[in-house]
Amino acid sequence: MNILNKTIRFAQSFGLAACLATLVLTSCQGDMKDPSLEAPKATKVANTTIADLKTAFAGKTILCPMKDEASKTPFIIHGRVVSSDASGNIYKAIVIQDETAAITISVNQSSTYAEYRLGQEIVMDVTGLYIGYYNGLQQIGWLGSPYNGEAQLTFMSWDMFKGHSEMNDFPNPNVQSIEEGEQWPSDAAYCVIASFDKLPADGEAFRNMQSQLVEFRNVSFAEGGKETYAPYQESVNRTLQDSKGGSLLVRTSGYSNFYNDTIPAGSGNVKGILSYYSGAWQLLLRSENDVMIMKRGQKTEPFTVAEADTLMNKGLFGWVSGYIVGSVKAGVQNVVSANDVIFGADAELQNNILIADSPKETDYKRCIAVSLPQGSDFRKAVNIVDNPKVLGKSILVNGQLSTFLGMPGLLKNGGTSNDVEVEGVTIGGPSAPTGDGTKESPYSVEQISNMTAEQPGVWVEGYVAGYVPGQVWSEAVFGTTPTEGSTNYTNGTNIVLSSVAPSVCTLENSIPVGLSTKPADVRTTLAISKNPSIYGKKIKIKGDAMKYFGVYALKNVTEYEVDGVSGGDSGTNTPNPDNPSVGDGDGSEAKPFTVGQVKSSTADKTGVWVIGYVAGYVPSAKWDEAKFSLDSDMSQFTNTNVVLSGASTDFAEANSIPCQLPKGDMRTKLGLGNNPSIFKKKIIVKGDIATYFLVRGIKNITEYKEIQ
Repeated sequence: MNILNKTIRFAQSFGLAACLATLVLTSCQGDMKDPSLEAPKATKVANTTIADLKTAFAGKTILCPMKDEASKTPFIIHGRVVSSDASGNIYKAIVIQDETAAITISVNQSSTYAEYRLGQEIVMDVTGLYIGYYNGLQQIGWLGSPYNGEAQLTFMSWDMFKGHSEMNDFPNPNVQSIEEGEQWPSDAAYCVIASFDKLPADGEAFRNMQSQLVEFRNVSFAEGGKETYAPYQESVNRTLQDSKGGSLLVRTSGYSNFYNDTIPAGSGNVKGILSYYSGAWQLLLRSENDVMIMKRGQKTEPFTVAEADTLMNKGLFGWVSGYIVGSVKAGVQNVVSANDVIFGADAELQNNILIADSPKETDYKRCIAVSLPQGSDFRKAVNIVDNPKVLGKSILVNGQLSTFLGMPGLLKNGGTSNDVEVEGVTIGGPSAPTGDGTKESPYSVEQISNMTAEQPGVWVEGYVAGYVPGQVWSEAVFGTTPTEGSTNYTNGTNIVLSSVAPSVCTLENSIPVGLSTKPADVRTTLAISKNPSIYGKKIKIKGDAMKYFGVYALKNVTEYEVDGVSGGDSGTNTPNPDNPSVGDGDGSEAKPFTVGQVKSSTADKTGVWVIGYVAGYVPSAKWDEAKFSLDSDMSQFTNTNVVLSGASTDFAEANSIPCQLPKGDMRTKLGLGNNPSIFKKKIIVKGDIATYFLVRGIKNITEYKEIQ
């Protein structure tokens, strides 16, 4: 009953809330369509697409002129509402999209959702309104106060918005899911299925994706199960992770009606408005219903076949447990009856199997079909044609819950031992051990975990997936979330190395790695607390294969290779231009100290050079209050200091140091209040390594240079 209740609640979180919302909207629309009511009809006609409007004024903040001055023709756009401020997480904004792009309309009004519902078409005369930017996000609004000498948009008045816009017809709440590369529809609201690694960085595609309603699939929150969405009355960033090791910030308001809810653990899909702020993409949730994540479906808590059957075609990925009971017949494209399947060992096709919750199941309606990818080890080992003895075996398999051969199915892009287990069956694959322990041919994670004798001085390759906070391997943390009171985390004593990239790492495909204290850059580069940007990276490390936390692992790491740059005892410790945490400098201008070296230093040094990225500033007298962003109003900033980071992104205390700026030229050039354009720039500075804000930092800076 407990599992059933969980399944019902999960189904509700995915479907019932949407159904209820649809019923409410349908009811409201039904009321609107009462013969006594007429659908609103816009008198204006769009003559410009949103994409064309954004391109015409790209890089400008300007009062929108006439499209044609001679004929007094204004710029008119249309679009459907895809945002909602009902939860309080989206503030004084309405987002619309047409078939070419989306755009945010900044309005000085709350609770706009009551009138401008999801799917409501709006026709808008933009001439006479401002089009421009707020911290990098192109939008329509009114002229606000300049920020660091650049014009910024703010809210237009509600009366002004109403005077420039018209509603057209009743709202249509149906939203189409559009896969990457498909044409965006012109007759309905839509949601773009996106991925972190394909978000554009510039150009027309970049402009058109700003403000779009998007959905990211097979993702998880780094803070899942541990943090709330936001503290009370405080806006914060949470981190969304994908299975490739990528990440995206999710901005949540402490004024929203779900701020105090715990972020769900597990993986699934997350929707929202794709916003942009100070040079980085971020996601704005419209409500908690945009988060479709749960623990069920993880390898440690897989779906049953019955549960998986209720969750099809939502873009979900997950682990499913069951028993192999049969297959679909040859020539069948869509299963419609019992005559289309074979229960038993007389299989005709190698490309599929049927699995069920019982090994004796004979009702195809209680089964799901699992694809066996061509050429995969999964197909070779599990297809019933060649392996009739697998019939009735238990199976644990990971894939996308979607229709296959006309019935509920599990689609797989690959089939290795990393994503499928079958009782009594060995499944090979690309991750099968092949290395010899040299740097050129390192051991795999599996080779280390399967060892029975110690081997000193061997190389291993894998992905940095987490750390072990205590003394128990089974309590390993897969992610970057700090564990309170863990000296292992604070001191960076170990990492978890996995054969696969996050977030599909488990104890079964990972090993613990003990990090040496010398050379110092081993921990400052590889430990997650010292360098969070190392998470998800594929690395090579050299150490001793031996027992650690009760399992075969790697200890005493003395050398490493990250992004093609070697460190540790290799003798080639030169700073990586993309990640100044890597390497060992000598303090000269040609070979500057890294941020990691400064953080781990115990002796003061004068007149040395240090390399890093300008990452923020300290607004008070406390290092733990450092800010790693530009504020919209930095008028109170005194320019007395700047923060230097060893990472090019994901700035944090753990990978940064404070730098004191003396009065005069250095404050003018490096103070973010005076020169915000220096933010995120890679620089070298000359100064003294000393204690500053009670931590190791730089003081008395006399010179700096930007690194191209």
